[in-house]
Amino acid sequence: MPSRRTYGSIYQDGRIRIQNSTPVNNFNSQGITKGFLDILGLELEKIYGNVDLIYRAIDPTRAQGRDLDKIAFLIGEQRSAAVTASDSTNTNFNFYIDKKLNWTAKQLIQELYSAQEINSLESAGYLFKAADGSPQYIIIPAGTRIYNTDKSIVYQTIQDANLEGQTDSYVGVIAIGSGPNSNVDTNVLVQHALIEIPELRRIARYIKCTNRFPIQNGKYSQNDDEFRYQIATSRNAIQSNELSIRRLALSVPGIRDVLFERNKFGSGTVSIIIDGVSPLVSQGLITAVRQVVQSNASYGDVIFVNRPEYLGVEINFSIRTDPSVNDILTVRNQARNAIIQYINNLPIGGEIIWNELVSRVVEIDGVIDFLPNYFKYGKYDVFHKINKEQIILRFVNQRALYNQKWYTDTGLVTCCVE
Repeated sequence: MPSRRTYGSIYQDGRIRIQNSTPVNNFNSQGITKGFLDILGLELEKIYGNVDLIYRAIDPTRAQGRDLDKIAFLIGEQRSAAVTASDSTNTNFNFYIDKKLNWTAKQLIQELYSAQEINSLESAGYLFKAADGSPQYIIIPAGTRIYNTDKSIVYQTIQDANLEGQTDSYVGVIAIGSGPNSNVDTNVLVQHALIEIPELRRIARYIKCTNRFPIQNGKYSQNDDEFRYQIATSRNAIQSNELSIRRLALSVPGIRDVLFERNKFGSGTVSIIIDGVSPLVSQGLITAVRQVVQSNASYGDVIFVNRPEYLGVEINFSIRTDPSVNDILTVRNQARNAIIQYINNLPIGGEIIWNELVSRVVEIDGVIDFLPNYFKYGKYDVFHKINKEQIILRFVNQRALYNQKWYTDTGLVTCCVE
């Protein structure tokens, strides 16, 4: 592209040439020479501006917005649209009766409603009766709104949930509004709007809800830099090669990295392990990645998608604080959160460096010493939130295998203050 010329540079260059090459030298504000030079400078600046605009529109490294979309259309690429956070699996969001009551759905209804009111519940579609006429399960209608604690994030259920016995009732949910602002971590959607349904108002406070896994698939439309990378790699992204599978998997919101295991289950098979932006990968995220990569695979190729094998880390430690510290509780929470963040941010196959872990704690203002009590790891059950088969470790570096990922949370890290 030619170098951009402005009116000022054109005027000065033209003035020097005229002075050096002709006897005309009247450049005052009323001079004919200056008038012609002004016209020439302004018109040439417009031409250079138009040329720059055209180059910017057709140059993939500079094009923006719709111009970049037009370039991508020529090579068969399309900018991904905004996505609404959701989880349609039956393993994440659930309603349940308050465990403190130790009641079944039948007991809850019979304790709080008369026989006539139970008939009204059935007529309104909020209750199903057994053959003997007794309440069998409570029906929570599709479209029920659910929130985080301050109601800044709103989801709604996408099908009816049936509360029967003492079992949890799992149901799919979708956010109200697209984009990443509705993404949530584990145990964030803990409030519901059942109190707004007159027939269920009496039992609303006894019905609880939560999401067992993060929901992180909400995102805005691709920005220009992200889309430019997609265009740049499209030529090399042949179906079912590693790059194309990686690009497809990473296009799913909530995915941070992809690990390949070629021919793990025989010739023509590819197993990929996905690492999420949240510490735990939900079944909904696995399903979304599997659908995307398999739908674009070459005929005959089979692609398996799995989460890492999680190693639950249990740490019990004490800290000594400076005598001038007033808010010991805050310092203790900071120490515990520092360890949780360090461990959960390690990549798949990462290594816990003990000195680094300790330094994260002692760098906190007010902490003067770190005293470990025990250090364990086990096989972490992501569904039941249980750490199984714990092994006691020495206070030294620990490396995970290539398909393993370290994980911990507030239930596994204990901090005391001496």
